[in-house]
Amino acid sequence: MPINSVINPLLYDKALAETIRRHLSKLKLKGKITRKINNTFVSNVDGQEEEIPDEIPMNRLVGGSDLRGSDEVSRATITQFMNMAETQLFPAACQVLYPCWGLMPNNKNVVNKGHENIKSFMTVLDNHLLDKTYLVGESVTLADLTLAVYMRDLYSMILDEGRRNSFVNVTRWFTTIINQDEVLRILGPTSLCEKPAQFDAKLFQQNNPKPQKNAPKKEQAPKKEAPKKEEPKKEEPKPEAPKKERKAPFSNLPPAKLSMDTFKRMYWNEEMPVISKYFDENFVDGEWSVWKVEYKYQNELKRTTTTNNLVKGMFQRLESMKKFAFGLMYVFGNPGDQKLAGVWLGRGGDNFFYEDDNWTIDIENFNCTKLDMNKPEEKALWTKFVAGEIDDWEGRQFEKDHIF
Repeated sequence: MPINSVINPLLYDKALAETIRRHLSKLKLKGKITRKINNTFVSNVDGQEEEIPDEIPMNRLVGGSDLRGSDEVSRATITQFMNMAETQLFPAACQVLYPCWGLMPNNKNVVNKGHENIKSFMTVLDNHLLDKTYLVGESVTLADLTLAVYMRDLYSMILDEGRRNSFVNVTRWFTTIINQDEVLRILGPTSLCEKPAQFDAKLFQQNNPKPQKNAPKKEQAPKKEAPKKEEPKKEEPKPEAPKKERKAPFSNLPPAKLSMDTFKRMYWNEEMPVISKYFDENFVDGEWSVWKVEYKYQNELKRTTTTNNLVKGMFQRLESMKKFAFGLMYVFGNPGDQKLAGVWLGRGGDNFFYEDDNWTIDIENFNCTKLDMNKPEEKALWTKFVAGEIDDWEGRQFEKDHIF
């Protein structure tokens, strides 16, 4: 089925997956699991013990013929739905739910992709359930239990009444499964969402505290001074010429109406209409400027890892520019055929990368084009980047975003 979703493996919450699988493992096990060693289940079938390293195949083994399917076709179909739940629905759900739990930043492009993938998945499933009560056959199977448990948080936190009405067949099926006696006994009642959950900035800060600065070094006891030896008098050095004080970046500009701190805070915490309203009311050309950047040497972008490292290295070298600029850099395309492009908002009317010699190291490798915010098509490009609505670039699909 044409439902594709990608999630950074570093964001994969193994504890959450373990919890979900543990819920599934408790449903209709019929007492065949004898013990558990180092997260490996040991099952006893016909007097012989066998290790099962994962709970999903364990469920297939001990669920009974009613749950795992009575014939080869049913078992294959049930396995297909279980795999879809784990490889397609779960990653998309993480992209949407993790920001609400404070487990990852509110990256709008990633969240929007998650919503798109969930919508595609639910549309296919809704058509499948048009004339069916259960996913496979005429009774509850492991396919129903697996998908329903993976959908539970979506239905309780994201899918409000309006969204549920878009998938009436899935909602009918979900409420049927989630209210089964055995499911209620293990999971308890499930409350349906009234208002979709939003990114919780405070919770994210609690879960991702900034590293504390190194503690001050302990004062060492003063060393005993050795008796000074008389030294021959040296000629006094000539006084050095006074050093020129280094000019602070953009110190020649008057205070700006738009605050970069406020803009960045809104980007992470507010919806796009609020961000656009603040930008439109406070952006003054000359106080700030918007630039489109495209990597000059696209034919060198052979590997996604290398491209991502190129951007990360650039961001590290621009650390001192953070209070003067905001940037979005997107990687598009598959390895061997990639594009690197983005938009930047920075102080002043000229190319702000050249305000400090330390900021020019990487920008020399990019073509920079100033965008006119009075031209609808150029402002639309900026707005789409900020809204996370840039899905492709020169025919290459969005792959990864980096936020400065």
